[in-house]
Amino acid sequence: MVDRGMPGNGDTCGMGTLLCPEVIGRRVEWAALSAALDASARGAGSAVLLTGEAGVGKSRMERELRKRCVDRGGVALLGRAVDTATPTPFRPLSEALMAAYRAGVVADIPDVVAFRAALAPLLPGYPGGPRSGASVLQVAEGFLRVMRSIGREHDRGVVVVLEDLHWADAETLAVVEYLADNVWDQPILLVVTTRPDVEREAVRSVLSLVDRRVVARLHLARLTTAETVQMTRRCLGEATAPAEVLQLVADRADGLPFFVEELLIGLQSDGSLTETNGQWVVGRSSRVVAPVNYAESVRRRMGALQPRSRQLLVDAALLGRQIDVDLLAAAGGCDRAEVRDALRQPVAAGLLVDDGHGLRFRHALTRDVVTAGLRPDDRAARAGHVLEVLRATSSAVLEADGVGAADLAEWAGDRGAAARLLLAVARRALAQGALTSAESALRRAARLGVGGPVELEVLECLTETMALAGKVEEVFALGPDVLRRLDATGVDQDDRRRAAIHLALARSAVACTDWSRATRHLDRALAGVGDDDPAFVARVAAVQAVVAAGEYRHGDSAALAAAAVDAAGSSADPDLLCEALLVLGRCTRGGDLAGAERAFARARDVARDAGLTHLEARALAELGTIDFNRGGAPERLEAARTLARACGASETEAVAEQHLAVLAWNHDDVEVMIEHARAAIGIARRFRLGLLLPSALILDGCARALRGDTAAMEHALAEAGPLVAGDPTQTVALHAQARATCALAHDDVEAARVELAVAMAIVRSSRPAPVPMVGMAVLLAAVDGADTTEETRALRSIGYHHQQPLAALLLAADAIGLGHATDSAAATTMAQAIALLRIHPFLLALTLRQVAPRAAADGWGAPAAWLGTALEIFEERGLAEPARSVTAMLRQLSGGRPVRPAATDRRLTGDITGREQDVLDLVAEGLPNRSIAARLHMSPRTVEKHVERLLAKTGTTNRAQLATYAVRLP
Repeated sequence: MVDRGMPGNGDTCGMGTLLCPEVIGRRVEWAALSAALDASARGAGSAVLLTGEAGVGKSRMERELRKRCVDRGGVALLGRAVDTATPTPFRPLSEALMAAYRAGVVADIPDVVAFRAALAPLLPGYPGGPRSGASVLQVAEGFLRVMRSIGREHDRGVVVVLEDLHWADAETLAVVEYLADNVWDQPILLVVTTRPDVEREAVRSVLSLVDRRVVARLHLARLTTAETVQMTRRCLGEATAPAEVLQLVADRADGLPFFVEELLIGLQSDGSLTETNGQWVVGRSSRVVAPVNYAESVRRRMGALQPRSRQLLVDAALLGRQIDVDLLAAAGGCDRAEVRDALRQPVAAGLLVDDGHGLRFRHALTRDVVTAGLRPDDRAARAGHVLEVLRATSSAVLEADGVGAADLAEWAGDRGAAARLLLAVARRALAQGALTSAESALRRAARLGVGGPVELEVLECLTETMALAGKVEEVFALGPDVLRRLDATGVDQDDRRRAAIHLALARSAVACTDWSRATRHLDRALAGVGDDDPAFVARVAAVQAVVAAGEYRHGDSAALAAAAVDAAGSSADPDLLCEALLVLGRCTRGGDLAGAERAFARARDVARDAGLTHLEARALAELGTIDFNRGGAPERLEAARTLARACGASETEAVAEQHLAVLAWNHDDVEVMIEHARAAIGIARRFRLGLLLPSALILDGCARALRGDTAAMEHALAEAGPLVAGDPTQTVALHAQARATCALAHDDVEAARVELAVAMAIVRSSRPAPVPMVGMAVLLAAVDGADTTEETRALRSIGYHHQQPLAALLLAADAIGLGHATDSAAATTMAQAIALLRIHPFLLALTLRQVAPRAAADGWGAPAAWLGTALEIFEERGLAEPARSVTAMLRQLSGGRPVRPAATDRRLTGDITGREQDVLDLVAEGLPNRSIAARLHMSPRTVEKHVERLLAKTGTTNRAQLATYAVRLP
């Protein structure tokens, strides 16, 4: 089949619309396939084996590969083996050839004339006459020549995908072996797929090619829980993904992409999941609908079991996925030996497996199919019986698997018991920082509609959970209703409960930067508790510190944060201590970076030891701010994002994405910056995070400014402007980091001065958080001959020297002042600035372009060399205006003669950039991507992109060849 690729992430596309628009969690595998595709286009073919169990995403990977090949002008062919009683010889090869013939890419190829007779049976209608004793070898060579001709004719190579070779005939396998041995110098990428769990000789035959090293194997493992959640969100698009659905899919899909999509399609087709006004809404019953073919397979295998085995399998399904033999014996009224004997049949049928810790259902969906097959009356009776057995024999199991116990209670008709069990599950999840799990359990409990005190407790807990997750609109909608219900009870003891809701509302007001609203709720929270609860007072003080910082009352903020930490330290409440430490770090970060790092690190340790995942994620995100201030690596921010996604802390996930965007700015990585900024924008919009949306939009504008893309920058700022609401930090970023940067990218220094003057006026009056490009205002003032000593001292006194790029700009301004005073330290100071800016070539070029003329006039430094470096960077980025200015400066330095400076020693080949050369040097040392990323202070993904570009530019096909290329350079 000639195919451009289809949506979906599993091995088989289901019917429906909820298919994932991208491949999730396959970065390493996709990088390897992309490199192989690039190499095949250059005539350096290869063979790749994709392995993995059914539904893990092999077909999605090869579909994406075929689509990329076709989009680039190549040809992609597909053939597949099928499970039949009598295999058809060469079926996958014949399917691929027929597709090529129908598409008109197989013509009368002279090189294949001698093999027409061999290929004729594979391609009806192909000229060549009947087969006359052709051998498999002749078929293989004929097929290879056809593919080679197609690859050469289309200039971008050909991808040949042969799927499901575990069902292949011996003849096809022999041809595959021949191709694997002979594609290495052809414009052909051969990709074959198989399932290693299928016990067939074909699988062993294909794997033997890996042992001979003529085929590279890429094994697709199941997705992690975080990746499953990410895929679920992408399937649901920009609309808000309900926590219950995220939890259900994570629990049931077992990390198999096919199951992720099929579960969502089933929920939608069943009416359990509907989209309304940009929100996905879960119906009263989110009943799991297993894929039709899979469910039928389970039912067929169950029907073949003996009655006793089938009955015990049903009881096992009611008890949970992992099988407790003792409990199952008690439920079935038999002994352990009888249970083990009866379960041998389900094991043999593939319904159960032994995972090394005992028996369990092979897939969570297997259990769902088993329980769904019971008649409602039978299930209610049996569930009630099993629940009584659990209550009588194992309360620990009830606590450990509260969701399973709630299933039993609901099936048995005891909705009140189910709600209480789910509330207990939510509180345990909340204590561990698992916000998604807590929200899922609470929403399900609320939908049970039991009313009374239990339902009110559920809604209270849900309000607090939503506040911690940053879902502010839901808190504002739910919180007042809960307060009204509490008032209606008329019980004085509910004051503490009312105070907790007011605190949740205050947190949400903080997330919206509504400081007055936050203060009102904090006052009411304190009024309800008084001084009787020091821990609660400390929690309120922590939020008050955030409000004070938001209102730029820095002294009050630091004092409140310190008081909260002191109170929390004596409360033995790790949740409170973490929160107070995080606030303290944020309040002191501007003036004491080391102290802030100690506070954040202590918060992370406390959260990790207490199992508070959401707070550990936030602490890691805050530690990431220390990293980008110091020009460090992204590991802690990436870990924060992963943890936040896994536990449902959407606000923290958005914060981590924003911090990663800032870090990308520090490293001049525009593409990565845009990627993270857009991710933050998506989360902020989805969850209505008013505080984060404008800053994310401004970051997107800053990224466009680095390219000099004025229209795209102003588009982002036009949306951000009305949302900024006078916030000093964001306003400074808008003027200095975005508009001034863009002006300088067009060499419009006067426009940049205007924007920077606005930013500096705000900095002097409000002392906002550091914004790196503010330093350019000081540098331009120094260029104009102004004494910037006091300005620089003032900025450093309020923490503006912590960020590495900003510190470099201040050092460059110092160097100009020293050079004008003929101080020999000028060159040394400038060297320090250049060293700090090496990770940000664009900012380095802007700085050198400003400093060099003054250095030349005052007779210090190396202005010609600096301008040569700046010119190289501007030209590399396609920035014509500053490149012309620098060329004119160089001509002036040379007495009017046309000057074209020699390429620097960091530009050793025609089109390898300085940053790529840095990566190339470390590849030559044999370092892996993660080590290179750590050395160069960039993300592994950015290194991966650099390596891909280097492979393409140098004409090499792998890292070993690339390293050899680097070593041979002068």
